[in-house]
Amino acid sequence: MKRTGEFILGMAGIILSALMTLFGFFFLWISNSEEVRSIVISEFQNDPNLNISDIDLILGFFPVAGWLVIIAALTGVIFGLIGVISVKGNKKPKLAGAMFIIGAILQGLISVGFGFLPALIFLIAGIMCLVRKPLPEQTEPLQ
Repeated sequence: MKRTGEFILGMAGIILSALMTLFGFFFLWISNSEEVRSIVISEFQNDPNLNISDIDLILGFFPVAGWLVIIAALTGVIFGLIGVISVKGNKKPKLAGAMFIIGAILQGLISVGFGFLPALIFLIAGIMCLVRKPLPEQTEPLQ
């Protein structure tokens, strides 16, 4: 039985997870950039409801978010690779389905929803691996 759909969905999830790491590094860069920090502070100072401690709290969120996104993306890549290798050639579709689903759950939860799209793709691939069964072989009727 061909598992082309699961393979393509797994590869798409891996690629999107790898792109997620770039967003994580972007969040880390934003948190360390003094230029971005000064722009954010100058924009938020126009809001009378925010004070400097609120602005620092918002800017303190970026390194945490960056690391969470990076960890979630790497988790998705690892479980996705295990799933793609397992589904290639229809070797172990049950293992592949389990890896895709575990990767989807972890990626969605760790990234706090930021990795929704790759997690959804992994979830679809995992369900396809577990649900699709090979057709029973047809035997010729006796005459």
